[in-house]
Amino acid sequence: MKQRRVLEATLGVYAATLLVTAATLAGWESGAADLSAGVFVATGVAIAAVVCLSIRGITDLADRLLSLPVVVLTVCLPLLYLPYMIFLVDPDSGAGVIAIVGLCAVLPGMLSVLGGTLIRNRRLREQSTEIVTVTLGESEDTQRELRIAAVMIVAITLIAVGVATILTGDISTTTFITLVGGLSPVFLLFAENGRELAVTDIGLRIEQSITVWDDLAGYRLTDEKIVLVGSQWHQFNRTFDREDISDEDALIEGLEGFLPRLDKHGRVELSAQR
Repeated sequence: MKQRRVLEATLGVYAATLLVTAATLAGWESGAADLSAGVFVATGVAIAAVVCLSIRGITDLADRLLSLPVVVLTVCLPLLYLPYMIFLVDPDSGAGVIAIVGLCAVLPGMLSVLGGTLIRNRRLREQSTEIVTVTLGESEDTQRELRIAAVMIVAITLIAVGVATILTGDISTTTFITLVGGLSPVFLLFAENGRELAVTDIGLRIEQSITVWDDLAGYRLTDEKIVLVGSQWHQFNRTFDREDISDEDALIEGLEGFLPRLDKHGRVELSAQR
């Protein structure tokens, strides 16, 4: 229940930050009277309260929040302030400061997605019944892939920070937000390196995270790996080294009950038993 309240509050802050800054910038551009800081804050608090009350009756809030369109919209909307700051206004002007506040909405937006993920996973774990549980050893290939991915993320982030610094003329708040937002996936990347797999009646649990069976099209076996194939184009395949699995036969037997075995072309070799 506490996690649900925190999620509602985070969404309220997100909506208030976006709406108040957008309305203030619209008034700024139209030449309307400027809002005082007190009115600015009071309006934001009122909007946040209204949003919290409005979404309180949504029982499947976490599931709705984690749908692909909502996730993309939640993360990308605050980023619209970035080109406004770079090309239309001076970042040090009043409008620039307001735009920076709007850009900061990306932080509660990302936190709300993370909170929804935690709530959904906890609910699925409570509802699931584990059938097979195995452990994973540390794989050199996995660690190498993680290091390469981390280097790529850091490199892209530094490039984005450099571009923002050149365009804005200095290392500003915009640059700092870009740096923090860009590096956050690195920590999530290493956090997902789970050491325990469990086949449940709802889905596959990887440490504390559960992927429901509907999100998986099947599994594929190679000489060295077990590959879980996502059912949608935006879902990544998950790969596990067979030699690192404590009981490979038990895991494969468990997967066979819920997922079809696929060949390298995606064709079904063996249908699911259930």
